[in-house]
Amino acid sequence: MFQCLNHSQNLLKAVSNTLQKARQTLELYSCTSEEIDHEDITKDKTSTVEACLPLELTMNESCLASREISLITNGSCLASRKASFMTTLCLSSIYEDLKMYQIEFKAMNAKLLMDPKRQIFLDQNMLTAIDELLQALNFNSATVPQKSSLEEPDFYKTKIKLCILLHAFRIRAVTIDRMMSYLNSS
Repeated sequence: MFQCLNHSQNLLKAVSNTLQKARQTLELYSCTSEEIDHEDITKDKTSTVEACLPLELTMNESCLASREISLITNGSCLASRKASFMTTLCLSSIYEDLKMYQIEFKAMNAKLLMDPKRQIFLDQNMLTAIDELLQALNFNSATVPQKSSLEEPDFYKTKIKLCILLHAFRIRAVTIDRMMSYLNSS
């Protein structure tokens, strides 16, 4: 678990640095958290927030006045599940999130590298940090096919999308880092 914590801390630093660089480079674009519409590419595909609830919260129903959690667990009490199962479910969900972002960032980077201005592209440190955490988690999952577009890339839209994704990914990286810290301490 310590290895995953270390990798999650590296990921958080890398995405924060990449976001800061993007905000500076793309200052003429709407790239601050106040100016963008946040988009979660993992919405309806993974359940990291639910899967990674701390065990203390799942045992205390008064802390969870939420119907969604009950539906996810088919009406059974979360406290009856084993902690190791919850941890595995959480780490698997984190893995799936990282995989989705990795695919999206690689496709986006390919478009950005075609830009004649070469104004911005993704920091290799962030892509490496994602790879390292994925390897540390080491889950075998089906690889999501990468969408290839035959249309001419719109570099303005790609740069705006980069800002949106980086903000969303930074929030997810904070969540992942906090969860790894929690798991490491327990």
